[in-house]
Amino acid sequence: MRIKGIGPMGAMLIIALLAGCNPQDAKNLGQDTATLAKDTTQALGSATLATKVNTVLSLRKGVDMSGLHIDAAGGTVTIGGHVRNSEEKKRILDTVDGIRGVDKIISSDLRVQP
Repeated sequence: MRIKGIGPMGAMLIIALLAGCNPQDAKNLGQDTATLAKDTTQALGSATLATKVNTVLSLRKGVDMSGLHIDAAGGTVTIGGHVRNSEEKKRILDTVDGIRGVDKIISSDLRVQP
């Protein structure tokens, strides 16, 4: 059953009232909320870093983004795909290494096209 017209604040109030009935439930709800907030913050940070790397590389002369795949988790950026030559690969790695927030680069799946 869906209650119409209560809005987000009303839903939060109902949850708070229900959680208030049992101290353990309230504690669990608080822990779950904190975990969710932490996970969401980390996911947004990773997405932001991946977007930053994609943007910087797309603006870099001599880098063809069409064959690249960029992923980020925390400060670790994983670069995969193919490049035209070893100079382009070096240019990509040097560029990514200079981006704030990048702590580690994994490029084992970045290959030079034959």
